[in-house]
Amino acid sequence: MLKKILYFFLLLFLGAASGFVTYKVILINKKVAVPELKGQTPEAARGMLRDLGLRLQVTGKGFDPIIAPGGIISQEPEAGRQSRIDSTVRVIISEGPETARMPSVLGQKIPDALELLNKDGLGVTKTIHVQSDTAPAGAIIAQDPEPGEKTGPVTIVASDGPPHVSYYCPDFRLMSVEEVRTLCQALGLEPVFGNSGPPASLVASQKPEAGSEITEGQKVFLELK
Repeated sequence: MLKKILYFFLLLFLGAASGFVTYKVILINKKVAVPELKGQTPEAARGMLRDLGLRLQVTGKGFDPIIAPGGIISQEPEAGRQSRIDSTVRVIISEGPETARMPSVLGQKIPDALELLNKDGLGVTKTIHVQSDTAPAGAIIAQDPEPGEKTGPVTIVASDGPPHVSYYCPDFRLMSVEEVRTLCQALGLEPVFGNSGPPASLVASQKPEAGSEITEGQKVFLELK
């Protein structure tokens, strides 16, 4: 009698186990249509998939001009495709529209820099000129925004070349032509004689006058006796 009872329970257990395995096989092989997730947040999409027996996996981020940051911009499998229960739907999350980045115009001449910026749809809001001992005149030595930063109002700083040396004009009167040339060469001035004469000729008048402020490279006009 005991054996019959044990045999009965064994058959009952085997039947239940077989039924459970059959149920699992049917459940695993069951397919559902993947819903449209585009524009949804990961939290909302995860709830939608959970109700269908699917899982969500965020696999990356990308730029999108329409979908706000944090929304789903693409999915795999696509919406409407059949997918097995307990399978995974992979999605890409939006970072919003791609923001233009500031190109580098450092070292370029102003016309070349303006042309490059105009091609990128950018304009220069402000140009600052400074003297520089290291950059040639007209070269860009600084910019704002800096290269690689988000674009905005553009300011460029251009070199005016090395600073000009200024001093008081010497008194060239009664100097000979050779003395004038020697002194002008030492001061970086350019002598211009209004009349000709032998090397021993002396200066009678000058412009600018003695004591006037002059800068390096300036011309000095002289008349000889």
